[in-house]
Amino acid sequence: MIREVIITVLVAMILFLAIRAVAQNSIVDGSSMEPNMHNGQRIVVSKAAYWFSDPRRGDIVVFKRPHQKSSLADRLMLTSSGIIHRIVGLPGEEVEIKSGELYINGQKVNETYIQGHSISAPLQRIPEDSYFIVGDNRFAAASDIVPRKDIIGKVWLCYWPVSQWGLAPNHSLKLGVGE
Repeated sequence: MIREVIITVLVAMILFLAIRAVAQNSIVDGSSMEPNMHNGQRIVVSKAAYWFSDPRRGDIVVFKRPHQKSSLADRLMLTSSGIIHRIVGLPGEEVEIKSGELYINGQKVNETYIQGHSISAPLQRIPEDSYFIVGDNRFAAASDIVPRKDIIGKVWLCYWPVSQWGLAPNHSLKLGVGE
């Protein structure tokens, strides 16, 4: 009997750790991703999404805050604390935001999913192995360049509240007006 309990506990722990190595839950904190994601929304982050491919423009990702120290819960893979924003610029590109309008390599990007047009970011070249990210709420979001090593994973599924259940609103962004 004791042997069966020990084996069951060990199998459960191995399954838990295997699942946590591939996917993890997180909570949207703040309004920077509105109108597509909301404060308090529970999400599943796919940590395996970028094992065999690079992040793409339009992906919503969770990434570590600069100089963020891992909490005990993070180290035990119980939570995924970090910032949730959308990748809009890829390595080597020149990115600029003028009055909330995104320009990549001088071409305007048609972003039909954003809210507001008030933030700006100066023209900057994205270093290799880094990505330019920004929230969908251009009244409240900040932009930043994030190294790939700081990206925890791609937001895959929203599971709470039940009224917002479904796949994450990742978008495929195209360069140029009318594309």
